[in-house]
Amino acid sequence: MSAPLPPRIRATRLLLSLIPRLIAALPQRARLALGRGLGWLMASALKKRRRIMRANLAVAFPDWTAGARDVLIDEHFARLGAGICEGFWGWFGNLDRVPDYRVIGLEHLEAARAAGQGVILNAAHVTDMELGVYFVSRHAPVHAVYRPNNNRAIDSLINLGREKHLAGLIHREDTRAMVRALRAGEVLWTAPDQNYHGKTSAFIPFFGLPAATNTAVPILARMGRAVILPYHVRRFGNRYELAIEPPISGLPSGDDVADTQRLVERLEAEIRRHPAMYLWGHRRFKTLPEGYPPLY
Repeated sequence: MSAPLPPRIRATRLLLSLIPRLIAALPQRARLALGRGLGWLMASALKKRRRIMRANLAVAFPDWTAGARDVLIDEHFARLGAGICEGFWGWFGNLDRVPDYRVIGLEHLEAARAAGQGVILNAAHVTDMELGVYFVSRHAPVHAVYRPNNNRAIDSLINLGREKHLAGLIHREDTRAMVRALRAGEVLWTAPDQNYHGKTSAFIPFFGLPAATNTAVPILARMGRAVILPYHVRRFGNRYELAIEPPISGLPSGDDVADTQRLVERLEAEIRRHPAMYLWGHRRFKTLPEGYPPLY
């Protein structure tokens, strides 16, 4: 059990929650419209983030014109703002008024759970990530792997919202807790698609450029005797779509790099289908092999 928060942190958290709670109380169409406006403001203000997006998109879509990539960036910012406001609804909104969504491939999750097998939902950082975790938690108890925010009050605020829906939050370094959950037949949501240069990392091609990638998912699957299901969340207008892919044959194989590469290939295919939904503002190619010039 975590220690109680100091009064100063609780007070700061309360103040920080006021605007998110007001946004969460809006009808969905108003939330999305407000979010698009927020995205426009971010697109105007976050010049450094826009430069990172341009660099990433030049790698991912080298055949596109610079103008076409800028159009995609503007659409992405609008989706990002909308995703933030919708995430506030997931934390503080009226859960009796759930946005319209459908689940494709729920049978894969249900089959694994019926067999008593742990499940790793291999997700990614997309604009609608927060609601993607909430929606799937309506169908199975989910433990989410997370990285704490450096600001304690903000971290507490985020966790306060997420814990309403989740069976648990697991620190990204707490491998033992992940394995325990998987061996108990639980569902683990994780998004290991960002730059990672640690013990379980390898350079794996992502849109043709070697990217420092976390290879922990097949390791966890092997240790937890779990099945890996690629998981995607998309928004079309006011409607959400969750896609749970079937287990990939032969995973885990014992070759963690090869297994992770197959997962990355699935993610890349999803991004190519819906490029505006991916979080291009992350410095995905921050760590490159020796001999490659810095991208940013």
